[in-house]
Amino acid sequence: MKVKHMTLLFIILISINFGLGKNLIIHGTYDPTSRELLDVEIVGNTLIIPGNLQGIEFYDIANPQSPAHLANLQLQGGGGGGNTRCYYARGSGNVVYITTHRGVAIVNISNPSNPQSLGYISGTYGNNFILENMDISGNILAVCAHADGVLFFNISNPANPGLISTAQMENAWAILLHENFAYTADGENIRILDISNMENPFEVNSLSTGSAIKDLAIANGFLYAALGSGGVSVFDVNAPESPLLLDNYNTGGLANRIQPFEGKIAVSDWDDIEVLEWNGTELERIGFKANGRRTMAINSSGNYIYSAEWMLLQVFEFGEIPGADIDISSWELNYPYVENGDSYTLGLEVTNNGNSTLIVEDQYTTNPDFQIENQLQNLAPGQTQEVNITYYADGGNSSGGYDMFTNDNDESHIVCELNGNVDGINVGETAPDFELEIAANGTGTFQLSDHLGQIVVIAFFSPG
Repeated sequence: MKVKHMTLLFIILISINFGLGKNLIIHGTYDPTSRELLDVEIVGNTLIIPGNLQGIEFYDIANPQSPAHLANLQLQGGGGGGNTRCYYARGSGNVVYITTHRGVAIVNISNPSNPQSLGYISGTYGNNFILENMDISGNILAVCAHADGVLFFNISNPANPGLISTAQMENAWAILLHENFAYTADGENIRILDISNMENPFEVNSLSTGSAIKDLAIANGFLYAALGSGGVSVFDVNAPESPLLLDNYNTGGLANRIQPFEGKIAVSDWDDIEVLEWNGTELERIGFKANGRRTMAINSSGNYIYSAEWMLLQVFEFGEIPGADIDISSWELNYPYVENGDSYTLGLEVTNNGNSTLIVEDQYTTNPDFQIENQLQNLAPGQTQEVNITYYADGGNSSGGYDMFTNDNDESHIVCELNGNVDGINVGETAPDFELEIAANGTGTFQLSDHLGQIVVIAFFSPG
């Protein structure tokens, strides 16, 4: 067999330190009715998860380790039951507000086992706004509405909020209310507003982050910003008029949502959850758990972290790991296009983040087209090994898994998906020419062959 890619294979063991054996323990995975989960809100002992499809989920977290499902509420109106798209939730007392594609919904949760819809905030119902994230402070509700700015409401009467004022923005995405200031994610800029007079909020400073801001959080005088592919940045805002950038940590995926807890920051990072900490000198990662899912949003109660993962809810706890703890660098290896008879090798990093030796009880690939070049060895606490897996192309579509069985208490069996020459287009394969209408940011058509020699990225998103 002709081998196109020659790879020198050896075991690499790297010592790492996540701080006295602390990391994320998985306590449970839940499959709610709602789909495309986009947010996690906690009001008292009630966990609220809005879904882009199939409504809003309510859980009781009086026992934070084991959420008990209470109800699913599907908002009505506009063409049939249960088809309202729900995005973000913020609650206070017995009321929770939900941004939807119809407006800002009001839900009474005095009995969270039987939540009641109270309609929509006056002036928001219909297609008036494209709504995003919100925040609540006292009797003030702030709602982000993209190019329509930030809408400030008085919620002293929770069932009938009244509009106080609007702050103009180019692309208001997320907002954080803290003392007399509002920190607003406006595209790549953090705009800091003085809201001591809610009828006339005004800007006192603006920070450019260089990346689109997805979320904001504040703790102990430090402002944290989730920047998607730009990771997480931390700022000193003890003097809000003169904020100071302290550090940036480039997370492994897409930092989408962040949540302070116990002096640390939990990050929903698309395919993993990361825990960061500002140690006075730098923002460092002190824990992570790869899960291979679309981790969209996150919230916490004490050391318990609730992760909304598009279709599932997972419950984690950050703390001492009593035994071994396996983590992998990716939950899938996608090989570039390989000619028939050739091969290609990719590596998977496996780490033991626990306090005792990770013992490998069994390992194999489920498709013979994929071969393990160096078997995973037992790992001491804090060690990492790169396992090399070679794909031998035989002219067909190849998919399978690399199965690992260990003595990890909460993940004794994990699988890394393997894909080689899958049906469709693979990296390195010749792309067919095409022409598409330009839908935004221009007119006319886009012809692929007009861009030979250039890098072209085409992004598609389909719900469901």
